[in-house]
Amino acid sequence: MKVKIIAVTCFALCCGSAFAQSSVTLYGLMDAGITYTNNVVTPAGHGSNVQFVSGSSQGDRWGLKGSEDLGGGLKAVFVLENGFQLGTGALGQGGLMFGRQAYVGLVGPWGTLTLGRQYDFIGDNFWAYAMGAMSPAGLLAWSLPAYAAGGYTLDNRIWGDEVNNAVKYQSPTIGGFTFGAMYGFGNVAGSLGTNSSSNFMISYGNGPFSAALAYMSIHNATPSSNSTEYAGGASYAIGKSTLFGNITDVQLTGGDRPRATTFDAGASYALYSAFNLAAAFQYQKRNNDLGSANQVIVTADYLLSKRTDVYMVATLGHDHAFGAQVQAAYGAPSSSDVQTGVRVGIRHRF
Repeated sequence: MKVKIIAVTCFALCCGSAFAQSSVTLYGLMDAGITYTNNVVTPAGHGSNVQFVSGSSQGDRWGLKGSEDLGGGLKAVFVLENGFQLGTGALGQGGLMFGRQAYVGLVGPWGTLTLGRQYDFIGDNFWAYAMGAMSPAGLLAWSLPAYAAGGYTLDNRIWGDEVNNAVKYQSPTIGGFTFGAMYGFGNVAGSLGTNSSSNFMISYGNGPFSAALAYMSIHNATPSSNSTEYAGGASYAIGKSTLFGNITDVQLTGGDRPRATTFDAGASYALYSAFNLAAAFQYQKRNNDLGSANQVIVTADYLLSKRTDVYMVATLGHDHAFGAQVQAAYGAPSSSDVQTGVRVGIRHRF
């Protein structure tokens, strides 16, 4: 009898240990609010637009992430992340089940290797240097960097784009430095380069200071062009304030080689623990006599709890080449070179 009791006890302890070494977490985010923009082009001329918009500050999502301890400092990891529209319940990312992320990989003392649909290093790292992510501004601060007025052809990817069929490696942090490389397979028979992408990154962090440099190359970014992007960004925390900024340069190889260089600089300030203010100025310079564009964004964010906040965003955009568009994805061009946007919203994380 004693032998049976000991055996059962050992089995229970082993099972408990095995389960303790593995974990699966359900997580998500929901964002909803009302957005106003003026000077919107209509069939009758122009007018204001008042919209219910979800996923403006951050995209609505739910996901599963997990890890399994394989021993010897090695872990298996996975992420499955779905994007959706809170306002309609529709799937995001073109109707894909796990359109935001879907990957599996290994983590060890040598770094992290992941395979699947995943964000490039610009989307992974440069949020820390951009107004769109360092505040609740979201889509109201992504329009100019994503070149929304010009049809997104020179998107600088700072807001985070997904790469299909990607193999991605990130090193451990060594002396404050981290580097990474990623290759997205085009999966086109007879041509390794078609529809493929390459991405490299190096970052540095030391106390209140962080910075990163990145390069991205995309074959067949448009039907007739490849694209190249160079990006650099930095942030510095001073007491209750954080200063941040980034510079990106994106160019296409086809036609008249369109190019856009975008500057995004701002600051956030914690007025007190639950109330945060932020402001930024964005400037974009283009070739081919398309002039420049600029935008000013201010935000106020109040935390109702650690997981729920309410916020307000106001922005003014000016574009010398196109009808100004201050809201990415759900925005519409202005009937003039100026447009204003205002949003109030609520965001909840779980």
